[in-house]
Amino acid sequence: MDVITEVMKELDRATKKFPTWPTDPLHALAVLGEEFGELTKAALQLTYEPEKTTHKELQSEAIQTAAMALRFAASLDVYVYAATAQHQQAEWEEQRKRYYENGGLHPCYD
Repeated sequence: MDVITEVMKELDRATKKFPTWPTDPLHALAVLGEEFGELTKAALQLTYEPEKTTHKELQSEAIQTAAMALRFAASLDVYVYAATAQHQQAEWEEQRKRYYENGGLHPCYD
């Protein structure tokens, strides 16, 4: 298998299927992370549960991950590197307060 050729074919296929790409690096990284997660799963299964996958599937996931890494890298100069709006988690603060008031036990255990 010519890995570079396969990666470029996958890059072309993916770009045709999904012609747009996130404008910020965090969303783009999430796309790459999703592919890396699938690659990790395939590697784990081939190692510990070989009946659930194949070497060919592992290769396919590796090629897809490499293609998304190229898409990510290709946009490094055009990403919008800006913090997004943040919010307070007031509801969580109330839950946390009740949790500690109950001695660190969830109210369902009362």
